[in-house]
Amino acid sequence: MDCRHGRALFARIWDTSVLMVLDPVSGHQRLVSSPYIHPVSFNAAPVSFSAAVLCAAQGCDHHGCQGGHFRLAVVTTNDVQEVTSGWLYSSETRVWSELTSVHHPNVRFTNLAAPSVLVGDALYFNLDGIIQCQLGTLCLSMLEKPIDGNGTLMATQDGLLGFAAVVDAAYLTLWSREAGPKGAMGWAKLRIIDLEALLPVGAMSLTLEFRRRVHALVISSIAEGTQIIFVIARAGSYMVDLESGRVRPVSSPYMSFYIPAMEAACAGQEQ
Repeated sequence: MDCRHGRALFARIWDTSVLMVLDPVSGHQRLVSSPYIHPVSFNAAPVSFSAAVLCAAQGCDHHGCQGGHFRLAVVTTNDVQEVTSGWLYSSETRVWSELTSVHHPNVRFTNLAAPSVLVGDALYFNLDGIIQCQLGTLCLSMLEKPIDGNGTLMATQDGLLGFAAVVDAAYLTLWSREAGPKGAMGWAKLRIIDLEALLPVGAMSLTLEFRRRVHALVISSIAEGTQIIFVIARAGSYMVDLESGRVRPVSSPYMSFYIPAMEAACAGQEQ
């Protein structure tokens, strides 16, 4: 469901009663009872469920905080009640916060485990609209997307909330949420990248009109904390480096973990 600060978060599909926090380096697992249990009845209202994990230490550089305290955030959206709800968990107190809700009009069921992005002291979830969750106050608010349709949240190089989407079947378009001339927050278009010009010849060997209909090029994921975006084309998956503009094929996107202390220990053994 989520991966951040040296920890990975898991839940069973359609069974959100228990969340598992995993330290991939040590293999240590921590099971946490979820504040929300997805109904198993077919008559139950569809609910979008997402969760995030992050380090709880103040001022941590996250280079080696495995084993320390962590926080969990859970966000659900009920499309019948038109309500989005949120909870925060602290591994130090082992207690979930009180339920916080916000009215979410015209919400539609999206998916399980919608990805989140951490920007400043807020988590953002892409659940049929953007849900902002302030970690200090657990205040939930709704943000409009810069464009209708599919897209992915990201953090910009300047540390602002960003959004990426494929427009007109081939153009990777990036936005940043920033203050306008009068101080009002809004979306500003940052960059347009012609992916067809970067991808190998034949990677998008479909007519433009057909690509528009079948969404032949989609964003599969973004590596948080980097300027790396993964896209899926007809010929396979590709990694796009937004800084260099380079593109290379990949078999499957994944996140690895690096601890400087382990490198130093290995170097000492080699001497």
